[in-house]
Amino acid sequence: MISIAHKIELKPNNKQKTYLCKAFGCSRLAYNWGLAEWKRMYESGEKPSGREIRKHFNAIKKEQFPFTSEVTKCACDQSFLDLDNAFKRFFKKTSAYPQFKKKKGGKGSFYLQTDCIALSETNNGSKSFKNLIHNIDGKHQYIRLPNMKRGGWVKMCEHIRFNYTKINNAVISQSDGKFYISFSLEITEDEYYRTHHHADSENKNRKVGVDVGIKSAFILSDGIAIDNPKPLKNNLRKIKRLSRQLSKRFHPKTKEERLKGVGKSNNYIKLSVQLAKANGRVANIRRDFLHKVTTILTTHYGEIAIEDLNVKGMTKNHRLAQSIADSSFGEMRRQIEYKAKTNGVKVLKVDQYYPSSKTCSVCGEKKENLTLHDRIYHCKKCGATLDRDYNASLNLLGQLTNHKIGTDYPESTPADLTAPRSRFTLNRIATSKVETGKQHKSSVSHVNAMIL
Repeated sequence: MISIAHKIELKPNNKQKTYLCKAFGCSRLAYNWGLAEWKRMYESGEKPSGREIRKHFNAIKKEQFPFTSEVTKCACDQSFLDLDNAFKRFFKKTSAYPQFKKKKGGKGSFYLQTDCIALSETNNGSKSFKNLIHNIDGKHQYIRLPNMKRGGWVKMCEHIRFNYTKINNAVISQSDGKFYISFSLEITEDEYYRTHHHADSENKNRKVGVDVGIKSAFILSDGIAIDNPKPLKNNLRKIKRLSRQLSKRFHPKTKEERLKGVGKSNNYIKLSVQLAKANGRVANIRRDFLHKVTTILTTHYGEIAIEDLNVKGMTKNHRLAQSIADSSFGEMRRQIEYKAKTNGVKVLKVDQYYPSSKTCSVCGEKKENLTLHDRIYHCKKCGATLDRDYNASLNLLGQLTNHKIGTDYPESTPADLTAPRSRFTLNRIATSKVETGKQHKSSVSHVNAMIL
């Protein structure tokens, strides 16, 4: 069995949105109350745990927090388990000390257990479902939420696309003014291979070095450069304009004004929704691009070499911080690692201090005075002239194949390159061919013609 996540957008009405916002608030309240109780128990010499704190909260919630009964019990119960896991990660030194959650505009989430999930396929014969939902044409699927008035059936934008054997849990969240539900499903291996791309047996012997950059998001040792969509840079002008307009709308600008009861105007609320959608579009473009590219890489190659970059340190350069964050190097590496594990692909993380860009891939000479402005690598020792990023990808491939200086790198045949480039084209991902000292871009019209 394989566990996968399936995220679907919800279409709640106004009353259902109120219920979801209440559940978000109860989940946040339980987490913050638990964190404060954890600190109190620790300072008094007791040994705190998420289970014990949950018992204390359940004993007092009917008197002190009676509104928590208006939503599902899962909204509060899971918060204490999340708090316990947060402290476990802190003690393992894999994350920072847990902080109190803030009520951010348009964001929140809560958890649903298996016994709290009911879908329309298994409950369409119930009386509440027949009375409240009419003219069902099969285009939508509904989920029932506990403790919601008038049946609690919420419309989903699409059906669950997998033939699953079990729903482990679900998480309902809000982002950019929209509501989503993420199911954790258990499916068989046959169902996974039916619905997901997987590596063929002939691809397991293929090896590639992947260098990441800003101008080109990925540069492969095969000579393929994948263009960076730069979603933030292309939409930054609109985001700035909306931000300036939003700041001029009537709203509380200080904490004192909020305490006095100064509210937000209707124009402020409308414009904040537009700004959230603009930011959401940037995130969706970036997420879609990374998922498509990493899927193609982990299904077309059997071994991949990437750099273990210190992204946090790289963003300290104020001139490149925005471009590096827009490229999302850390998320790229995370997706390659977990998809490679599922497809049985070997991933080699080369040390971040390995001079892949400064080392000549032909003779091994190291060029200490190489700067970011030098986009073409000229080796004074052997006279080799290579694209800087292409040279780095060859060095990463050398770490994977134990390449010896003076020998030729294994070249990919035209048939080997046709398969990944055709998949990039079908997914509307622009690529270019990197050759010695120059880079040939694919024309957009040619790419669109191949798609159509």
